[in-house]
Amino acid sequence: MARATYLVAGAGVAGIEAAAAIRTADSRGRILVVGEDPHPFYARIRIGELVDGRVAIERLILRKADWYAQRDMEVRTAVRLEGMEPRERLATLSDGSRVTYDGLLLATGSRPFMPPIPGNDLQGVTTMRTIDDALRLKALAAEAGSAVVVGGGLLGLEAAVSLKNAGLDVTVVDISPWLLSRQLDPDGGGLVQEILERRGLMFRTGIGVESFTGNGRVESVLLADGTALPADLVLVAAGVRAETSLARESGITVNQGIVVNDSLATSAPGVYAAGDCAEHGGRLYGIWPASEAQGKAAGAAMAGVKTSYDGTIPLNTLKVADVAVFSMGDMDPEESGDAETTRDGDTYRRLTRDGKGRLVGAVLIGSLKERRGIVKAIKEGSPYTPDAG
Repeated sequence: MARATYLVAGAGVAGIEAAAAIRTADSRGRILVVGEDPHPFYARIRIGELVDGRVAIERLILRKADWYAQRDMEVRTAVRLEGMEPRERLATLSDGSRVTYDGLLLATGSRPFMPPIPGNDLQGVTTMRTIDDALRLKALAAEAGSAVVVGGGLLGLEAAVSLKNAGLDVTVVDISPWLLSRQLDPDGGGLVQEILERRGLMFRTGIGVESFTGNGRVESVLLADGTALPADLVLVAAGVRAETSLARESGITVNQGIVVNDSLATSAPGVYAAGDCAEHGGRLYGIWPASEAQGKAAGAAMAGVKTSYDGTIPLNTLKVADVAVFSMGDMDPEESGDAETTRDGDTYRRLTRDGKGRLVGAVLIGSLKERRGIVKAIKEGSPYTPDAG
């Protein structure tokens, strides 16, 4: 019996978890993983630490070469999927090779979103998504005295801290009323801002950017209220968009992301999608736990294992400038529900319950000792009180 060939396009968490799941289910099949990034699978969430030298690239790599060798996987970095013919199950790669596959996973992730702000093409205005982007930002920072970070999410805040550590005056601008608005409630976001302000960062929240100004090179950021912030460097960290262009060109059903069913299969036979590029149940997750779970499910399905992905409860465990942050589930109580908040210095807890008293969401800042009990309670619908943590 001929062995199957599996092609995984994307070497992030979804792609690598899929490859591992394939190998578990099929010990003989050929597994080829290609990744456009020249660096092997790494902790993308920490790339901001490269900007001020807090971490070396080697410390970010999550799988060493022997891990792939032990699982008989071929990995090609700096190689992307360039074309596919789903009916013929044929793929073309950027290194000129053509691969006939039995199963293809699209784990192409997402790309940074650059809003259509006038002046976004000025020198010194940049985005950050990869290790090489972070190294480029480091080089720009070495010649700058002031920086504006547009976006108060995790990547933006980590980069802002690094730029401050590198000696720049840094202002974070976010159109949301509070920081980390996808992960935290207003009080939690406010506490994170307080902590970062004590470390010398400046903030303007709840306001948009009108334009970037300068003569060839950025010199300032004009806000909606007319304020002009000086800026030798601007990092735009305004979210991401699913990478769907190749799937769309190949006739695969695409909405905001590549549409998949509960087996992570797309509309094309033999083609699956997982991670930031995949849309399941009308939802794009854009978080590590979802990409990890989708990758595992897709890999198993590709290898013939009956599997069903039923969604991921939003869960984030983060470090923002060495401040531990955890959030899970719903931030807003449903009708007749409630939220209990407590704060002690820089330690904060918010527990959200539904109308039946069940824990449906939580935020922890500073101390994460209750995390395990909270995760169990939310996933199982079991009772939880703070003393149970």
